[in-house]
Amino acid sequence: MAHRASPRSRRTRLATCIGLVAVLVLAACGGESDTESDGAAATTIAAPAATSAAPATTVAAPVTSAEAPTTTAVAPAPISTTEAPSLTVTDGSGREITLDQPAERIVCLEDNCTDLTSDLGIVPVAHHRGGTWGTAAAYYGAAAADIPIIGDRTSVEELAAFEPDLIIARIGQEEVRDAVEMVAPVYLVDIGNVQTLKEGWLDVGLLTGRQTEAEEAIHRFEHNVEHLAEELPAGAADTRVAIGFGDTNWMIWDSSSFCEFLHDEEAGTCVFPAQPESEYGSPDSEFAWEFIVEADPEVWVMITWDGSARADSVTEAAWLETTAHREGRICNEDSAGSFGHGLLMLQWAYQCYLNAGWPSIYDHPGDLSVWHPEDH
Repeated sequence: MAHRASPRSRRTRLATCIGLVAVLVLAACGGESDTESDGAAATTIAAPAATSAAPATTVAAPVTSAEAPTTTAVAPAPISTTEAPSLTVTDGSGREITLDQPAERIVCLEDNCTDLTSDLGIVPVAHHRGGTWGTAAAYYGAAAADIPIIGDRTSVEELAAFEPDLIIARIGQEEVRDAVEMVAPVYLVDIGNVQTLKEGWLDVGLLTGRQTEAEEAIHRFEHNVEHLAEELPAGAADTRVAIGFGDTNWMIWDSSSFCEFLHDEEAGTCVFPAQPESEYGSPDSEFAWEFIVEADPEVWVMITWDGSARADSVTEAAWLETTAHREGRICNEDSAGSFGHGLLMLQWAYQCYLNAGWPSIYDHPGDLSVWHPEDH
């Protein structure tokens, strides 16, 4: 099902231009006529009586010179119709989206959109969450304070007030999309793995007229990851990794694109409790501390934020018995990047993880300033 952008009430959309080429017919006619007549009188001389001659008359035939009229006609020029090319992509949910012109006003409904727009050099007209969750300030600096916050729950009227050309969310928010797409087309990014993230970056680059920026962002990601891989120690792939929140016993499970990323890079193997998907439908699961004792993770990546527990404040006995705690191989990861919702987030979390696992090789825990386009 295709979704085409409708005109905004405040701004007049550029209409499709149809040029009419005038038909020019030129006619040229020309002619001339000359007639000439000469009559010569013959002289008659009387012959001797015995001889008689009839008079002779000589008449010159008339001379006529005439050119037929000439007409030159120019064939009518064909009518030319020029239409602005449409921008059509298929989003992560398999839904086709078409815009008549590049989108300029973007509304973000999830953290992955903040990551994406920042990577492409776009400042959204509104985003879903403020404070330090999603680290908008890290992406936009002081300018983040000027971006309106719409919150996790917002009305169609509130969204419409921002007059967006495009709304960006992620897979899993299909119901939200269906509720707000009357305001503007909604693109859902598939955050399942690195490849689907790249596809989302390219699609949004096309829809916003920033194809070059999207390609540069992907190249930057690939270059940075390759650079980090150059010093990855042998056997890193077998490193047991636990990823979870710092204030609860919740853990990211095997649908996390960050865990898949670590596996693909042969940099580590996430450990997961054998429990079903959480009631919230998110890629995490509650675990029992007994599982931690059995799994004994060698590196912990803790998703933290202001006010949450951090590595040095967890007092659970099972936590204290893990290799990760005993050896201090813990990453307090403030970007929510270990969810793997964006290319910048992945790089950020990866640097934090590598520093926790091998601090003698990777001597910097990483922050967004290392990866942000403005710093390159």
